[in-house]
Amino acid sequence: MAGEKQKSSEEKRVEAGGGDERSESEAKASTRGAPGRRSAEDRRQAVLQVLTGKASVDQVAHRLGVRAETVEKWRDLALEGIEEALRQGSGKSGRERELEKKLDVLEKAFTDLAIRNELAERALRSRPTRPGKS
Repeated sequence: MAGEKQKSSEEKRVEAGGGDERSESEAKASTRGAPGRRSAEDRRQAVLQVLTGKASVDQVAHRLGVRAETVEKWRDLALEGIEEALRQGSGKSGRERELEKKLDVLEKAFTDLAIRNELAERALRSRPTRPGKS
């Protein structure tokens, strides 16, 4: 026995006839995914599983080989996208509201400068001219 290679628990289970009992999804779920960039479809599926309660953030992160914070970021971005999509036609995006505020500030500043310019021109027109100047 000393010369025999030690068998993994998986090999022992297969030899015992338990190899067919484990489903492909269970086998896939128990292995950690390779690290690296995930496709949009992988991220979409991960977020859907978290939002529907089929898997926890930690479970999804482990399966995909990413940090839990990464899955949480995907979830937050998806929720922002959903909010934005539902707001279309019934409201303005954050960027639109920000630009409107800036426009309002600029319009008020322009009005203030136009008033100051008009007052300065009136003051110059009503100022008496020096003698000897025509």
